[in-house]
Amino acid sequence: MRIQKAEFAQKINKLKGVVPKKTNTPILQGILVKDGYLIANNLEMAIKARAGGTEGENFIIPAKAFDIINSLPEGDVEITQGKKNITIKAQKIKNRYQTMDPEEFPLSEMQGGEGDEITVNGKALLDSMRRVSYAIPAQHTNPVMAAMCLQAEGGKLNFVGMDGHALAWDKMDYDGDFTLLIPKAATERIISMGITGDVSIRHNNKSAVFVTDEYEIHTRLVEGNYFKYQQMFWEMPLNTSTNKDEFLNAMVRAKMCMSESSPVKFALSGTALDISIKDATTDYSETLSLNAGLAEDMVIGFNARLVVDALKVFDCNNVGISLGGPKMPMILQDGDFKSIVLPVMI
Repeated sequence: MRIQKAEFAQKINKLKGVVPKKTNTPILQGILVKDGYLIANNLEMAIKARAGGTEGENFIIPAKAFDIINSLPEGDVEITQGKKNITIKAQKIKNRYQTMDPEEFPLSEMQGGEGDEITVNGKALLDSMRRVSYAIPAQHTNPVMAAMCLQAEGGKLNFVGMDGHALAWDKMDYDGDFTLLIPKAATERIISMGITGDVSIRHNNKSAVFVTDEYEIHTRLVEGNYFKYQQMFWEMPLNTSTNKDEFLNAMVRAKMCMSESSPVKFALSGTALDISIKDATTDYSETLSLNAGLAEDMVIGFNARLVVDALKVFDCNNVGISLGGPKMPMILQDGDFKSIVLPVMI
């Protein structure tokens, strides 16, 4: 086969994050080239990428060839297949790799997702997934909590992530009724693909596949019932807003000064938010201006890292702040996107 190095390397780089570093199935430590596609599979998630020039091919590119492919000069890359090896050539460069029988590469995990189908705008999908993914833990004793909830109900498509300390909820208009629990790893992989155009999502009770003109991302779904996240967003009596970038920068500075166990204190009065940390090693303070005065004063503590993580995903100029009391969560908001940060004792 013959393919342009730029396209080839780009697709390899998109797929190689799915290739397992350790596995009891060695053939998964490579990318299958088959009938116009590059395919990576780790048995929990698989990605197919269209690749012109690979039609009619059927062989495995071993993981140890990935870095070489990236380092090749621009231009054509030629790959020829032997019985137990492949040869990669570009200009005056030539290298041969042992490979495995492509017929042993498992594709059964990619037959799911044949069920209901929806279509959404790719940019809107990625934006919402990105906003909530920070609140999803990479691992958790409860698999449901280590998943993004994609739920259609009441004329909205809801995106939700939570880890017990933070909760993020975004939504867009959509008529339908379903719930998919997408593993954290698959959520992050979909975000990283840089999808454009419309995305079709096919799903059944076991798996889902996100389909674009260039890619198919297949994932197993997490089984179980998601939490009643809507009930966690109360109407708070104290509401204001502040410049998001100034708030984020102040929290980053506060985080630099604190030890892991020290909370940051918010003292809110009128149109001022005083941020401070005081312990054995630091005595830091900074004051931000609020866009609307509060009806009553309040002192409340937070983990600075959680506030920073929440603020980073907001794209607005001014972020809304809602509070109810020193033992109640803070709700940050911009339009349909809301994020909860739980308080800590000070």
